[in-house]
Amino acid sequence: MPEKKGKKKPIFEKVGLVFRNPTRVEILRELSSESQRPVDLANKLEVERQNINYHIGALKRGGLIKTQRMEVSEEEASKLKGAIINNVTENGKLKISYGVELTENGKEIATQFIDPLYEKKNWEEAHKEERKNKKKEEK
Repeated sequence: MPEKKGKKKPIFEKVGLVFRNPTRVEILRELSSESQRPVDLANKLEVERQNINYHIGALKRGGLIKTQRMEVSEEEASKLKGAIINNVTENGKLKISYGVELTENGKEIATQFIDPLYEKKNWEEAHKEERKNKKKEEK
């Protein structure tokens, strides 16, 4: 029987993967503004590091996030806490892994599904405050 390993998942499966757990939604939301280290995500979201790593693994397998890779000088690498050196280029730059970032699919899901949810939530909170102020003025 042939393996189905290389087959791409439809977008609705990827959306289901994200919305299966609120922590995954929060991870994608945080990463939509900038790449971050898992330890920083854990601190921001007030979640255990082991739990964050579990969800990051699931999102990576789903093709929504990836390890951020970059080439930097030795001096720059020394300033990046937690950077993992993978290799050295011919011109002496260090190839490092540092944090996680959204893939193109992850960006698409964040833009289409997650951002609108939070925009609506922020809009509702702002209008709730306006209604409270209006009621105070009427009294």
